[in-house]
Amino acid sequence: MPVAEREETRAQTELGAAQKDTARELGAKLSSLKGIVWVGLGLFVFGLASLVYPPLKVIIGSVTTIAALTLGGVALMVLPTLVVGNELLILGGVVVAVGGWFLAHRHGQLRGIVAASTGTPPAGTGPSPS
Repeated sequence: MPVAEREETRAQTELGAAQKDTARELGAKLSSLKGIVWVGLGLFVFGLASLVYPPLKVIIGSVTTIAALTLGGVALMVLPTLVVGNELLILGGVVVAVGGWFLAHRHGQLRGIVAASTGTPPAGTGPSPS
């Protein structure tokens, strides 16, 4: 007598309140980050180019400022993925940090050049009056 094997699968659907689609919401937020990530990539490449291309190195003025540019680019590429929803705050923080670093180094370098050309020490570095 032949044996007939039969397999049966049943599916059941219940209607009710919809679940929040967290994955799609996060995906939509992450897809909006592409602009700031491209800005970060551009800043990173500019920092690397400034490190090896002499005319850019002269414009930037110091290797530590170039390192700040490069790290700022890395921050703009990585942080928006980790801290979703605060892209403008991250961009503003990087601009203030790297811009401040650039201005501080440029100002210090110019003060040193002026002091060297006039023969007077920069303010605050001379002997203290007693």
